[in-house]
Amino acid sequence: MKLFAILAIATAALAKPATKSSRDIEVDGEVDIATLQCTTPSYICKPDFSGWLVCNVDGYYLDGGNCDPEAWCEYVDGLPYCIS
Repeated sequence: MKLFAILAIATAALAKPATKSSRDIEVDGEVDIATLQCTTPSYICKPDFSGWLVCNVDGYYLDGGNCDPEAWCEYVDGLPYCIS
């Protein structure tokens, strides 16, 4: 019985992506950032590319900051940066 439980957990963990992009969860056409789960350390651009989000120790994204008004968030080598 324990083996079955371990196999079920391992299968579920392998089937689920480690992180989700901002396009994975939408509520009424808009991304619900409060429900995005993640693993630390990870960072993503905000859905509107005005800044970035950072994964907290509880496994959810929080607002990491905003880009300058003339800049936008863009991925460079897989990490979000403010580019102008």
